[in-house]
Amino acid sequence: MDYAEMLGDAFAYTKEGVLENGNRWLKLVLAVICLALPFNGYVMRVYRGAKPAPEADGWGVLFVDGLRMLVVGIVYAIPIILLWIAIYVPFFLMILNGNPEDAAIAAWEPNPILMLLLYIADFAIAIVLPVAYIRFARTGSFAEAFNFSGIFETIGRIGWLGYIVGIVLVSLVVAIPVVILMIGFIIIGAVLFFLLKGAGILVLLGLLLLFILFVLAIIPPFTVFQARFMTRLYDSGAPAEPAP
Repeated sequence: MDYAEMLGDAFAYTKEGVLENGNRWLKLVLAVICLALPFNGYVMRVYRGAKPAPEADGWGVLFVDGLRMLVVGIVYAIPIILLWIAIYVPFFLMILNGNPEDAAIAAWEPNPILMLLLYIADFAIAIVLPVAYIRFARTGSFAEAFNFSGIFETIGRIGWLGYIVGIVLVSLVVAIPVVILMIGFIIIGAVLFFLLKGAGILVLLGLLLLFILFVLAIIPPFTVFQARFMTRLYDSGAPAEPAP
């Protein structure tokens, strides 16, 4: 599997569709601000294989598609939510019902079996969900988002090892520059704060606003990049077309 070619394609796709198109980039930032629903709808268009990057238009459709995608994500998150509740709610109940300095509360540790199940569920959902999203985007059927036999068949055609390597690779390619950018922003913000500390609360509010704008600005290109890569990875397992 040519990961370098797929990464290069995803970068070119994002560069042409977002980074070099200020108007579309601004629309996608606005889509993120609108509770991310229309932005999720835009990602659905990327998942459908649109090339070049689609326009951010038809906002009614984007909202509906984004909401439907959110529903799929919430359903997949239910096991995580239930495990989180089972693990941490007893601790919070202990705090509410007793002294936070009680020895029992201080000695509390999460159930190791439930924690293991939480990690397993996290990993399993991270593997299954991208294919579920793409199947849902292309068929428009909620049933296909939870058609596990079809999902596993698709991953099998891609190759389980190749698919997992692809997910880890694109996650690292996205996470590393994001972390570097975040650290750089924090350092610059800290320097500005100490240089302008006489302004007090105004500096803090200004830095907070800049940080929010910074996060909003980087979400669209990195998300489109990841969505395009996952689309290419998904398509690498598509059934061969019959010979004419």
